[in-house]
Amino acid sequence: MKYCASLVIIFLLLIPTQVFAQENWLINNFASDIHIQEDGWVSVVEKIDVDFGSEQKHGIFRDIPYVYTYQNGAKLYTEIKVLSVRDSTNSSSIPYETFTSGDYTRIKIGDPGKTISGPLSYRIEYTIAGVLASFADHDELYWNVTGNAWPVPISKASATVTVPKEGITKITCFEGPARSSEVCNSNQVSKSKSNFEATKGLRFGEGLTLVVGFEKGLVPIITVPPPKNIFDELFSRANILVFALVSIFGIGSVLLLWYQRGRDYWERKRFIDDPEARHEVRPIGAHETVVVEYTPPEKLRPAEIGLLMDERADTLDVTATIIDLAERGFLKIEEKPKKWVFGNTDYVFTKQNKDQKELLSYEKELFTRIFDGGETIKMSDLNQKFYEDLKKVKEKLYEEVVNKKFFCENPEKVRLKYLLTAIVITCFAGGLSWLGFALRLPILIAFCAGMLLTGVLLLVISQFMARKTAFGREMFRRAQGYELFVSTAEKHRQKFFENRNMFNEVMPYAIVFGLTEKFAKAFKDMELEPAQPSWYSSTRTFNAVVFGSTMSSFSDSLSSAMVSSPGGSGFSGGGGGGGFGGGGGGSW
Repeated sequence: MKYCASLVIIFLLLIPTQVFAQENWLINNFASDIHIQEDGWVSVVEKIDVDFGSEQKHGIFRDIPYVYTYQNGAKLYTEIKVLSVRDSTNSSSIPYETFTSGDYTRIKIGDPGKTISGPLSYRIEYTIAGVLASFADHDELYWNVTGNAWPVPISKASATVTVPKEGITKITCFEGPARSSEVCNSNQVSKSKSNFEATKGLRFGEGLTLVVGFEKGLVPIITVPPPKNIFDELFSRANILVFALVSIFGIGSVLLLWYQRGRDYWERKRFIDDPEARHEVRPIGAHETVVVEYTPPEKLRPAEIGLLMDERADTLDVTATIIDLAERGFLKIEEKPKKWVFGNTDYVFTKQNKDQKELLSYEKELFTRIFDGGETIKMSDLNQKFYEDLKKVKEKLYEEVVNKKFFCENPEKVRLKYLLTAIVITCFAGGLSWLGFALRLPILIAFCAGMLLTGVLLLVISQFMARKTAFGREMFRRAQGYELFVSTAEKHRQKFFENRNMFNEVMPYAIVFGLTEKFAKAFKDMELEPAQPSWYSSTRTFNAVVFGSTMSSFSDSLSSAMVSSPGGSGFSGGGGGGGFGGGGGGSW
């Protein structure tokens, strides 16, 4: 009894937990033939006779724990090798697959393309290491024969244990639910063989557990080390070297790509009007002298300058173009105050009869699409409708700057080309790395990590691959000079005294530079009061600061209106049961 109690205490916490539910079939017989081999491995042959009755099933699955956790968190590991699964009535092979599920090895038996019913007898053969324990005065096998996690009753359960040579010193067994101390029938046939059998049928959630003690040193006691953590393997010298080489090659290739195809051209000059300027690719870190420009270079329109500055045709460029068209007399803008305290200010655009021959292609596209619904339109009417028109306007703007030889190619298409390449590399590397984890190939994972780093870098670099021509680079430098003038307006007040309408002329450019309110405040500091523009009407008294704030709000509101699109629709969618072995199974 003292020996049995010690077994209960030692192995009580070695019971893996599984959730199971009762099903409408049964196990007529569960017989296990267990051989402790001379090399310390244990050979197990399980004969499981089931009766599915009228149930249509593909087969059964057998769950065998390979990890056992103590209360203090320590883990004990085993190694399982499945040798065969057969029909015990005719020895024919039955299809099966093995995989891990939590702390269990699952043997899934049956043909997914075929269903069966009625009685069937399975013979499962496997070997397992790490299940023999060593104590001060003996070694032993403590084995849960059936497991307690079957969702059906077991009418009869039995087991036979043999050792390679005489040496069995004591035996016992338990039946019933987990941690049960109810003893079953045990019979030591000889010094090398013992039989065990449940005294009655095992109900749902019950099992048969046996203990066989034998002389120390009869067989080697195998300790199975924990499975290698693939993340630990990743940091081997070989894998680090692979990662480093792939990363260096990939990063070097991306940087070389930008160096050869992403840098702007320029005119190398010794001074501003150097007649001997050389046309070449701009060196990294090359200095360009920026001088103040008092007018837009080459009479460039606001959207063209905005695109030169950030290489993107964005919504701000288009809103500035609308203000510019109003300033040039093609339309008028009327502010409509809020109708209630939480309402939004609206604006009305009114088309003016002016010859459109002077309009650039993108300006004409914008003007036509705004007024395609009539001579007058509210900004609120653009909500959820103009976003498609905005794409066409931006396409025309890109075409304009390419036709004017500011860029070698359409900047948006260049960015998209390299962006898609980066996405392909990243997805390909991600897919391969998943395969590396699935196959436990650390060297493949290291290779893919280098590719992923390359793909991510190309994602970033793709946004800087648009290339200006030498003429475009010169226009960019001069546009910077004009931005300097707008941002430091108070330093150049004489220019504003000379042109009383300069405030209204510059406002569209201030919008693309993001200097609307700062530019308006500069007028207040200069004690200048610009004339109210004829193209803008409001119920409020006009002054520069208020108008600048209004234009900033107008720009934000117009940008929101133009990019808004209709929303889509979505749906949300020890004792008994202790020791090694155990688990259970089910049907599928």
